[in-house]
Amino acid sequence: MGERKTNEQMRDEAKKAWLHEHLPYELKMMRHSLKRMRQQGLFYLDWNGFHSAFAVAAANLAAFLTNTEKANNNFVAGDFVDGFRSRKGDLQGKFNKMEPQIFHLGTARTSDTGKLVLKEIEKIAAWIETEIRKLLPDKTLWNESRSIPEEAPNIANPTLQLMQITQTACTADPTILMVKFSGKSG
Repeated sequence: MGERKTNEQMRDEAKKAWLHEHLPYELKMMRHSLKRMRQQGLFYLDWNGFHSAFAVAAANLAAFLTNTEKANNNFVAGDFVDGFRSRKGDLQGKFNKMEPQIFHLGTARTSDTGKLVLKEIEKIAAWIETEIRKLLPDKTLWNESRSIPEEAPNIANPTLQLMQITQTACTADPTILMVKFSGKSG
């Protein structure tokens, strides 16, 4: 019969698993959304969807970095590096724009002016990237490659997607195997 794990050992294992899956996923979604919003000619509803996805990922990452969601049984940066706590500084106003514009359908929702725009989004993303690098200089716990978005398939070229399993939830790992055909379709 194996030894029982202490609460501290179980928490350490949970932290490693969280660093392996959840933090890279949020960073990957933030990076992918920003990349897509920068594309020329993106259909406006797709742009809006990426805008919302960016806001969710950025808000989650900011809450983690600033240690503001500890009471909700979430991991925060201070759980990984004692004393670490980021400050939003002059970005606080940009984060404040997300609340009425993206997360609520309240009366404070903005119309044309006062919305969170791409230039502000880029500043938020740069701050998050900088703070993550400060927090996780030790690459033994952090696998950067899991936070890098894959290139989206080129729909102009024919592809065959073989589903390994039916995806039912968000994941940092793709659940499909893609096989590209050579030659022209038709």
